[in-house]
Amino acid sequence: MAGLFGTLNNATSGLSANQVALQTSSNNIANTSTDGYSRQRVNLETNSAYTISGVGTLGTGVKSAGVERIVDDFVRGQIRNANSNYQFAAEKSDVLGDLENIFNEPSDNGLLAQLSTLTSSWTELSNNPESDTAKTLVAENASTFTDTLNSMADDINSLTNSTVQSVSKNVLDFNNKIEQLQNLNDQIYNMSSRGESPNDLLDTRDSVLKDLSGLVNITTTTDNYGRAFVQLDGQDVLTSTSMSTLSVVTTSNSSGSTLAVGGDTSEVGTTDTQYSLGTVVLSSSADSTGYQKLDISSGTIGGLQAAIGETQDRLQDLNDFAGTIAKTTNMIYTNGSSSTTGFFDLGTDEGSYAANITLNSDISNNSTGISAGKSTASGDGTKAAAIAALASTKLDYPVSDTELATYDSDSMSFTSSQTGSTFANEFNNTVTKNGISKQAADNTATSQQSVLTQLEEKDSSVSGVSLNEEMSNIIKYQQGFQANARLLSVVSEMLDTLINNTGV
Repeated sequence: MAGLFGTLNNATSGLSANQVALQTSSNNIANTSTDGYSRQRVNLETNSAYTISGVGTLGTGVKSAGVERIVDDFVRGQIRNANSNYQFAAEKSDVLGDLENIFNEPSDNGLLAQLSTLTSSWTELSNNPESDTAKTLVAENASTFTDTLNSMADDINSLTNSTVQSVSKNVLDFNNKIEQLQNLNDQIYNMSSRGESPNDLLDTRDSVLKDLSGLVNITTTTDNYGRAFVQLDGQDVLTSTSMSTLSVVTTSNSSGSTLAVGGDTSEVGTTDTQYSLGTVVLSSSADSTGYQKLDISSGTIGGLQAAIGETQDRLQDLNDFAGTIAKTTNMIYTNGSSSTTGFFDLGTDEGSYAANITLNSDISNNSTGISAGKSTASGDGTKAAAIAALASTKLDYPVSDTELATYDSDSMSFTSSQTGSTFANEFNNTVTKNGISKQAADNTATSQQSVLTQLEEKDSSVSGVSLNEEMSNIIKYQQGFQANARLLSVVSEMLDTLINNTGV
């Protein structure tokens, strides 16, 4: 269209394009502080021109080619990875910190201090084998020592159970977010299929993906419509046609495992496979009875699982520690006839020695009956001295039957192990293992938080709203609108002249 009507069309298209651009800038400004919002930009394109013979090509104005989200998908992928690694280390550190508090070392009233007090009371009894007071002190100190071991084991079990519950809670959260992502995918597909730009939905999608990455180490892909699909440990969790569910192992024994289906502890499932506590398994929505173990290497759930493994290892160390002390003490106290009873009672469950160890009930009821010597001769305190000497004997943990067989009834001692350690050193090693692991988790959390902060700042520099930039755009689009409005006024005056003053 040539002439004034062509010019009128150009001005009208300019007005429309600048209106859309102004509205987009106002939306950016309104969402400056909205978490997860990505700034948007209007893409303006020149309308197709046409050619007039003898004149040349004439333009036909401008059009809005769409409103574009300004994002760097590569950076957002890196943010998800860093977030997953940070949450792993932070959660692991928190649980190991609780375990550190349970050990309560170094401390004036911790287990090592009680062990030292018990050893001293045996020494005192060896020096005064006929003293009822010395025997009572041995019984009371031994009872205090076993009570502390029982309490520590119970606390570690409680910590493990609460951590498993935390895994279930986070798995439930993961499943809910997968459902949310599936709904978003449907909405994104519907809008994209109609040629619309689902920018706000895509922002919400990215926020959900970041939340998911904080829980587990997901792998994501997107299709041409903008839908996001999720894999975990190489297994499909969400595709365009299916959605799977995560469940958690809450109890386990030789006959199988009990599951919190979907992370919901009120919905119980079972499997014949024995999994470790806190294991996450995958089941499809079509078959909720078939489970597949998932190896989770990062995220909150991965950190909690790693912490469960650590607490179970430290509990086993504590069981080995309790079993070794009890068995060697019993061997000396019974003159080599029994390792499981005598002075201490251990029970039959090797995995619960620390929780079950107690002072023998006969001794607890009558501490004056404690045998201090190898013989019944007056002044014989050799047995008490031999038990006190155990504190400086190097043994392996857990003490083996072979090592117990080295007991010499004449010297009332065991053959010292070249690779072993004393009671105090062994418990210190257990505490140190936990301390080293926690420090490593703390260091990893600090470094990953720094990486995450840098990546988020980089993302903000790309996708964040700059008020200075938006104000500059407002002025530009305002002037463009005013110029096109002025052009419309000029064309209107020219048309008035053409129609009313020329007689055309």
